[in-house]
Amino acid sequence: MSDSQHIPAMAFIDKNSLFKPLTDQERQAAGRLAADIHGAEIWEPMTPAPSEPEEPRNVTDMWVYRDAEGRPLFARFRYNGKPGTDGIPKKEVRPLTYGRRVWTDSNGKHHDVTSWHWKQPAKPLPLYGLDRLAAKPDAPVLLVEGEKAADAACDLFPDLVVLTSGGSTSARSADWSPLADRDVTIWPDNDEAGEKYAEHAIEALRDAGAASVRMVKLPSGLPPKWDLADDLPLEMTGGDEVAAVEILRPLIDGAPQAEANVKMPAGYSMTSRGLYYTPEAGEDDTPKSPVWICAPFEVVAETRDENGTGWGLLINWRDHDRRAHQWSIPRKMVHGEGKDIAGELEDAGLNCNISATRQLRQFIASVHTKSRLRCVTSSGWHRTDDGPAFVLPNGMTLGEGRRAVAFQTTRAAAGMEYATAGKLEDWQKNLAVYAVGNSRLAFALAVAFSGPLLDIMGEQSGGFHIVGASQTGKSTALFAAGSVWGKGDRDGQIRSWRGTTNGTEGIAAETSDTLLILDEMGQADGREVGDITYMLANNTGKQRAGRNGEARARKTWRSLFLSTGEVTLATKMGEAGRRVMAGQEVRLVSIQADAGAGMGLFENLHGMPGAGDLADHIRRAARTHYGTASRAYLDALVKERADDEAGLASGIKRLVDRFEADCLPNGIATSGQVRSVVRRFGLVAAAGEMAVAYKILPWPVGEATRAAKTCFMSWLDDRGGTQAGEDREAVEQVRLFIEQHGESRFTLLGGNEDQEDAYSKTLNRVGYRRTMATSEGSKWEYLIFPTSWREVVCKGIDPKRAAQALIAAGYLIPSPDGKASKLVKSAKIARESGASKTGRFYIVSGDIIGGDR
Repeated sequence: MSDSQHIPAMAFIDKNSLFKPLTDQERQAAGRLAADIHGAEIWEPMTPAPSEPEEPRNVTDMWVYRDAEGRPLFARFRYNGKPGTDGIPKKEVRPLTYGRRVWTDSNGKHHDVTSWHWKQPAKPLPLYGLDRLAAKPDAPVLLVEGEKAADAACDLFPDLVVLTSGGSTSARSADWSPLADRDVTIWPDNDEAGEKYAEHAIEALRDAGAASVRMVKLPSGLPPKWDLADDLPLEMTGGDEVAAVEILRPLIDGAPQAEANVKMPAGYSMTSRGLYYTPEAGEDDTPKSPVWICAPFEVVAETRDENGTGWGLLINWRDHDRRAHQWSIPRKMVHGEGKDIAGELEDAGLNCNISATRQLRQFIASVHTKSRLRCVTSSGWHRTDDGPAFVLPNGMTLGEGRRAVAFQTTRAAAGMEYATAGKLEDWQKNLAVYAVGNSRLAFALAVAFSGPLLDIMGEQSGGFHIVGASQTGKSTALFAAGSVWGKGDRDGQIRSWRGTTNGTEGIAAETSDTLLILDEMGQADGREVGDITYMLANNTGKQRAGRNGEARARKTWRSLFLSTGEVTLATKMGEAGRRVMAGQEVRLVSIQADAGAGMGLFENLHGMPGAGDLADHIRRAARTHYGTASRAYLDALVKERADDEAGLASGIKRLVDRFEADCLPNGIATSGQVRSVVRRFGLVAAAGEMAVAYKILPWPVGEATRAAKTCFMSWLDDRGGTQAGEDREAVEQVRLFIEQHGESRFTLLGGNEDQEDAYSKTLNRVGYRRTMATSEGSKWEYLIFPTSWREVVCKGIDPKRAAQALIAAGYLIPSPDGKASKLVKSAKIARESGASKTGRFYIVSGDIIGGDR
């Protein structure tokens, strides 16, 4: 972002309210950002509309959706498209909605127009006929598929309220809440799509609290795809002029209740007091008394994975404090310890009869439902036929595909770390606002919003390690970041490095696509910390064998994780005698906690007396207001992904590309490792800017980008440049060897090389050293035997790559023929080796000792 676009840090905030009205400059900056994120277009629907839509030319049908007061919400128009192979024109339906659209056309011209546009309103979409519903508050409701059928049904049955949500795929996108406490009868179209629409509508109506749901049983003899807008076939009228209503109305009046979702096993019943089992009567036909099994719960659906395995049962209940709980119970648990299921339910507030655990397991094994959901065992993004769904570790699911999936685990109380407290506005003004002007704190918060972007962009996992001395405030950054997803404390989102690889593997799978926070690397086992880093960044756990030696399914995840410690990864591994690899340092990059302003983590105290006071305030806020920011962010993100995933990904890529170009201008030689890291920082910047655009982070546009760039440049400065890590390590290893052994393991070549120094003996020699006259004075050169170069000096690294790295750095003097080693003539060398006066050596300049580090 250029200086002309820079907005003061507190531009959006005043003492009386969280947000001030945007200035023209701020509005333009926000527009540019939103255009980048949303595929170069902004769409802000406005409902109800201030005017009626005009009917375009060449339309065959027009339907205006209205609110309860009759005001237009949006319209749909039907056109006859090009004829298909059967010669019949294809039906095309387009939505028209009033709102503000900002876009750039193919000629590069910028437009900002508030009017009617060929766009759809925000989901969930309203029902067609809400004005009729409001006008007849006590009338029965007839639900049909499609607006044309709805209009026809209004003429056929004027005493009914006729509604529709639109076409056959619209049921999952509609707002059904207006039908709470209403009696609804569904008339499906006569095809498979109509049956599917009815199934989805039944489910949605039950969730919305409809008083009753019935479905018309269509008679035989109707042609395929027949609906209420079509004429009855002659076979049904017998050729007589019989009014259609005389044939059709009895079908509505006699419609049976929609098939019950749950089929109870024999002997079981659910009452307001709970689940009961009544044993069969004895030989004397004496009835047995019902046995109370557990407190009441709702059976929602049977579950299974996409391969038809992993079957389970999804149930809902409320605990003694009326808090809602949900658990998809893996059915394989019914064959385990009898107390396992009952114990989990008791722990989550559902009382169970100690003496009836067998009956409880039998019920879970034998109850069946019409509804089926796909079970998933990891949090994060999942694709369904209805659209993308995002599953939180506590079972909460967001997105258009939310009704199709269920999070299945062996724990009833899974994901308690993902609780919420307070309102989003409280979190914004008590915590998030204090990150403005504080690069490390703002960066940590932006990281918290980055996890859900990994799957959208197809990026690999990786981490950021905030390193610094005690009391620099590094843990404060973790508490703030944790508050985005849940309680920002050690009994919430903050987990410890102290644990095994296996334990961390389970946590990674549980936090996939969200945020994994590991505090204090110093508590970790130095022998395992490197393996854990590789494992987290590689998205997969260990391959394990089953009882019979077969391969078991591995845990997988996607994670942008945050870590803290007083030592770096290299130092921690060094404590256990292990050497950090360049790949590990790229997967977990270190950022100095001290921002360099003399206040530890902070650069801006926001009026607080001291850094400690600000840190204490943030910690208190993270324990009091939490979890709401991630919910609001996901609400917006899942809608963006469902509406235009390609455009969303393209917009994010532009932000990342711009960040990379800003941090690494053209002309800078950059390794693939540095480019990978800068793009990870860029993804964090994009996530933060998106949270600003979604009005979740109360920051000025560009704040997240500035924070990410500051932290990236800090990492790059500590790293020592943009060259590959292996190349940098090679230079450091050769430098260290010469610093330690420059005299003891290199024989001195004097001015008269034919004279042997009888008083000098070099033990474990790797080569020779000599002084060479230059224009700047005498300089040392170190001549290293090829074998010693490979086996001693470059032990543990690639000797060929090391040679090329030193040549590129100007520390290795290559041969004129292009080889890394060089021929050297010396009588002393020949005498000692018994060979000719010519030998091949790797010649390292003494400049390496005082060179850039």
